[in-house]
Amino acid sequence: MESAVIESVRSEPDPVLYRLVHSYHGFRIPRVPERSRLEIPSGAVTLLLGFGEPVKISPLENTASAASAASAAGSLERTSFLTAGRSAASVGRHRGGVHGLEVTLCHTGAYQIFGMPMIHLAAGFPSVSELWGREGELLVEELEGLPTWEQRFARIDARLRRRAADSPVLPAWQVTRALRLVGAGWSLRDVQREVGWSARHLRARFLEQVGMSPKAVARVLRLQAALRARLAGRGWAQAAALARFHDQAHLSHEVKAMTGLTPGRLAELRRGAGPGSALDRLPGRVTSVLL
Repeated sequence: MESAVIESVRSEPDPVLYRLVHSYHGFRIPRVPERSRLEIPSGAVTLLLGFGEPVKISPLENTASAASAASAAGSLERTSFLTAGRSAASVGRHRGGVHGLEVTLCHTGAYQIFGMPMIHLAAGFPSVSELWGREGELLVEELEGLPTWEQRFARIDARLRRRAADSPVLPAWQVTRALRLVGAGWSLRDVQREVGWSARHLRARFLEQVGMSPKAVARVLRLQAALRARLAGRGWAQAAALARFHDQAHLSHEVKAMTGLTPGRLAELRRGAGPGSALDRLPGRVTSVLL
C-alpha cells in the first residue's frame, strides 16, 4: 500500500553555484484526489525534474481567473519542465503520485546554465528534452534511479556546475546590478543612469538574460514585497505602502491581475502560512497556494 506521507527534503547548492542556483527540493506526494496549485510569480526560475505522473499546466493569462485556470481545457501536460520569466500565475493540477526534484535558479543563473536567450524559455513551459535533448531525458532517468536524495542533489549539482563552467554565455554585470537595484526599489530611470544604458538597451538585455522586461521584473518583486508584508501580519493598506503601491486599490488590482485571486481570497487560501512556508520554494517569497 502506498504511503500517505508527503516527503519533502531541501538542500543548498555547491558554493560554486552561488548567485546562480537558489536551492534544491526533493519531494514525493502520494496519490490523492485531484489537487490544484496556483504558482505565483516569484522572481525566480524553476526546473522540475519529474519522476512520477505528469502535471497539467494552465497559464493564467489564457483564462479569466485562477478558478477557471484550474479547470481549463487544452492545458499542457509535462513531467519535467522549466518555468521562467513569468509575470502572471499559472495553475498546476495532478492526481497525486507526483515525485521529483525541483531546482530553483535566479534568472541570470538560468541564462548562464541553459545558454540561450531567456525570452525563448519564457514563452511556454519547455520540457527537459526541449532544453537538453536526450541528455536531459537520461539525466532524469539517472536521478530517479539513485537511492537517496543526497545522491540526487550531488548529481544535479555536478551537472549544473559543468554546464555553468562550459556555458557559451555569461550575464552582463549591468543586468545583474540592475536586478539588484530593481529589487531594492530603485526607479527604472535611476537604474538606467546607474548602469549607463538607455531604456531600450536595458529592456533588450533583460529580455535576453532575464526573460522579462525591467518593468515586469519590478512588478513581480513589488507584488512579492506586498504579499510578504501581508502574510507576515501587516494589513493590506500597510502592505501596499511598504511595497510602494499608490494605494490599497492599486495593490488589489495588481494581486488580481497577476494571481487571478482577490487579496482576501489569496490570504484565505494561505490559511495563515507566512512567507517561506512549506508551500514556498524560496525563503521570504510567496510562491504558491493550494486551490
